[in-house]
Amino acid sequence: MAEARAADNPAMTGRVQRLGSMFGRFGLASLSSAIVSVSHLLVQIFSIHHLGTAAIGTLAFLLVIIQFGYSLSNALVSTPYTIAVNQGDDIEAKSFDFFFPVNLMLAASQGLTCAVIAWATASPTAALLFGLAGTLSLIRWFGRSNAYAHHAPARAARSDLAYAGTILAGLLIAMRTGADMSAIGGMLVAASLMGLLPFGIAYLRRHFAMGPGRALGAYRSVWKEQSAWTLVGVLSTEATSNSHSYIVTLLAGPAAFAPIAVGMLFFRPVNVCITALTQLERPRMTRAVARGDHDAAIKSERLFMAALVMLWVATCVLAAVALIFFPGLILKPTLDHQLVTIAVGLCALLSLVQCVQTPMSVMTQARRAFRPLAAQSMRSCVVGLIAVTLLVWGAAPVFSVGGVVLSQLVMMLGIWRLDRQWRRDRREAA
Repeated sequence: MAEARAADNPAMTGRVQRLGSMFGRFGLASLSSAIVSVSHLLVQIFSIHHLGTAAIGTLAFLLVIIQFGYSLSNALVSTPYTIAVNQGDDIEAKSFDFFFPVNLMLAASQGLTCAVIAWATASPTAALLFGLAGTLSLIRWFGRSNAYAHHAPARAARSDLAYAGTILAGLLIAMRTGADMSAIGGMLVAASLMGLLPFGIAYLRRHFAMGPGRALGAYRSVWKEQSAWTLVGVLSTEATSNSHSYIVTLLAGPAAFAPIAVGMLFFRPVNVCITALTQLERPRMTRAVARGDHDAAIKSERLFMAALVMLWVATCVLAAVALIFFPGLILKPTLDHQLVTIAVGLCALLSLVQCVQTPMSVMTQARRAFRPLAAQSMRSCVVGLIAVTLLVWGAAPVFSVGGVVLSQLVMMLGIWRLDRQWRRDRREAA
């Protein structure tokens, strides 16, 4: 009966088809990325019940370092590679092999950072394992970007599923046997190795295709044209997005940050999916812009934004259900429920701004407007640092999230102006 009504209503049929197309396009990437996010969340929950206070903090900080490494990889390697190989159909992928040794150097530097932190706060064994985990995580991350760049999202999804499945299996074993920091580091190493299998040996070999000096020489032009400005944007965005974390903890103490941390926890899946869908859509937008099909690029931008907003709405519904009907699953008696509710509301607003902003930002990158984008990011960073500091001093620390929302609004409006200016220039040129 429902099918008959849809057939009699062409408008309804069109909407159903568009929704089906959207889920088919974004569903696999969103689902696999969400599963990885859930696996990391379960690791942190496991650590709360099985590790000491210092180890819990160390593990959380190491996961933050690894997550920040993903952003660095996007700025220095993944985004430039994606844009390079999608400039035209006659591009030879082998000519961009220098990206792989550069990625290996970046991965090794992250591994060294993780090892030093684990050595200073845990044990030499944990340092070795977390060093390997940090290195392998960026090699796997670039593998995902490589798959998306060559329009093979299923390969990236298989990597995510293998990675998350290994972590879940490790946690099931650890729940019976117990685990310390070293064991969790080994779990992350095993997960990264399993996550590399879908990319094959050929992918790993390309990391040794040329020497570091030659690779850096070939990479120099990419650095000047794209990566330097993208890196400025990533660093300023990181400072803006996490300024409330550092400033609240420094000025008001860790207890004051706890309600904010809970609020952020609800929207972590949205952040992960934003990153994953960006990798999926950037090649499509870049190729459309490169061949002059601006209408296709704009359509991709709109679909990307619609998918993120739908994901945001679903997350808000789940957050509301959890807070109203099952508060004991997330909230501890020692937490102020009113402050947590305020934090969730502000984090929801922040997440919505990011969902609207990201597709426009990716479109700006596809047009290779890296310098204007970096300028917008720097402007929003200054606004965010000032606003967050003033709010921590003059109001309850939980309202510091409002400063981040303000800075992201400044960023969103700046990118919107760049996007509208590009569209006006295109119409005038036509």
